Amino acid sequence: MTSITTTRPADATFVVYDEPRWETQATVWTGIPGAKVPLNLGGDTAVYRAIFVATFSAEALAEGTNGLGCATVFFGNTAAEPVSDNHRYVTTRSNPEWSSHTFVRTIKFDTAFDLRDVTAEVRVKVVGADTKLGIQNWVLKVERFNY
Repeated sequence: MTSITTTRPADATFVVYDEPRWETQATVWTGIPGAKVPLNLGGDTAVYRAIFVATFSAEALAEGTNGLGCATVFFGNTAAEPVSDNHRYVTTRSNPEWSSHTFVRTIKFDTAFDLRDVTAEVRVKVVGADTKLGIQNWVLKVERFNY
């Protein structure tokens, strides 16, 4: 188990959201259009280390047979914690309906002075040959805690 304790509000909070339905059948991690927060550390940013907490919420629908839609947040090319083998977000069912789903991910970047692109991006993929994942009415919130 890993634990982070903070006794103060975030140093910065970023929020992006959108409502149109978007669908994918991608079997590799694919970014949801617009579900991205540009972030940098180091260089001339005056922030050289940070802890980020990302919360993603959306209405989702998975159609197909015995499949699932996976979702997580990447910061740059690093998947945020907790990392698992499948990141189940929504599973297919016989009579699919839209339902609301939310998850939280976190990542800690230690001190480095070179400029780093740690852009937060929600990525999804499907498991199952005939699975289609739909996402709509989503919101991504990223909180930055300097330490």
